[in-house]
Amino acid sequence: MLADNETGELMDNNLFSVPTFSETTLVDLLRKRALQQPRQVAYTFLIDGETQEVSLTYQELDQKARSLAAFLQSMKATGERALLLYPPGLEFIVAFFGCLYAGVTAVPVYPPRRNQRMTRLQAIVKDAQASFALTTTSVLTNIEHSLKQEPELAALHYI
Repeated sequence: MLADNETGELMDNNLFSVPTFSETTLVDLLRKRALQQPRQVAYTFLIDGETQEVSLTYQELDQKARSLAAFLQSMKATGERALLLYPPGLEFIVAFFGCLYAGVTAVPVYPPRRNQRMTRLQAIVKDAQASFALTTTSVLTNIEHSLKQEPELAALHYI
């Protein structure tokens, strides 16, 4: 420890010390960034790993996530578990942060392909004890026929 010559306060001279932040959660950090850097790009989705498709600023991400969180809370989902059935993209990021804001445990699951057996998804639903799933219209359309054949998957509330 060294004393700061101007303030007399003790300072840690360890180069490997961990900085302290007032943000203790990802939600705290997103809120801070949305307020302090609203127009800065938070996430960019690259279609093929190189070509930029779409981006979200911190403000856009915060607004979309809070909107989803409000909806989830209106459905009494706080404390529940939700499958996140999304292909790679920014929709997943929004849903993940929406769950964090709402107090919902997010269970990321890569969506099954059309006509793929649903045993993996069934096992995840059973193990996670998920009560609902967040997904896109196209994913739901692709697996809808298979869901009807599996009672525990059909019982999930799809959003």
